[in-house]
Amino acid sequence: MNDNRNDSIRVYLLDDHPLVLEGLKYRLDAEPGIEVLHTFTDPRDFIAQMERVCPDVVLLDISLPHMDGFQLAQQLKERYGNALKIILLSGYTYEDFYYKAYRIGVHAYLSKQASYTKIINAIKQSMLGHIIIPEGIGAANRSPDALTFAELGVLQLLAKEKTNKEISEELAISKRTVEYHLSSINGKLGVKTRIGAVVKGFELGHLSFLGEK
Repeated sequence: MNDNRNDSIRVYLLDDHPLVLEGLKYRLDAEPGIEVLHTFTDPRDFIAQMERVCPDVVLLDISLPHMDGFQLAQQLKERYGNALKIILLSGYTYEDFYYKAYRIGVHAYLSKQASYTKIINAIKQSMLGHIIIPEGIGAANRSPDALTFAELGVLQLLAKEKTNKEISEELAISKRTVEYHLSSINGKLGVKTRIGAVVKGFELGHLSFLGEK
């Protein structure tokens, strides 16, 4: 167990499989700097508790009773913005699901097969404002003109009026890499400016689920 709870990252877990919850809670509570405040199997109980105490990070399953994880994540983004870090866990690795998740504005979309080490890293990185983007997912089947997950992340931050330096810090990449992504985005979208990229992004639906600043 953590010794200094006052400085711990406060986490809520929501999954309709009690055994999954139990295993994840046990492992996260054993990690210094992380405290699982509550676990939930029903999103209605989760929402009620969120009204009382808001954690730092929530880990949500995609498949839930009464509403899916995407719907819940969208509601959370609309209410709490970037003050709440959202990590989605799913047994599905469909490319469309990844795109939908990052358009909503989650900080990570992880497979349920992900190691505890990867989940713990995502929690800690999300608290630093970093977005964990699986760059290689679906690359072989993607159109050459389609934006990559990394480019979608950059475009999302562009729409929030972030500078290159701020984008570099939030995505944990170099400023040179940010510039490379910006050049690629402009080329694929057929625009020449940052504003043009954002406008085109909205037109194409890349930013239609954008959360609050």
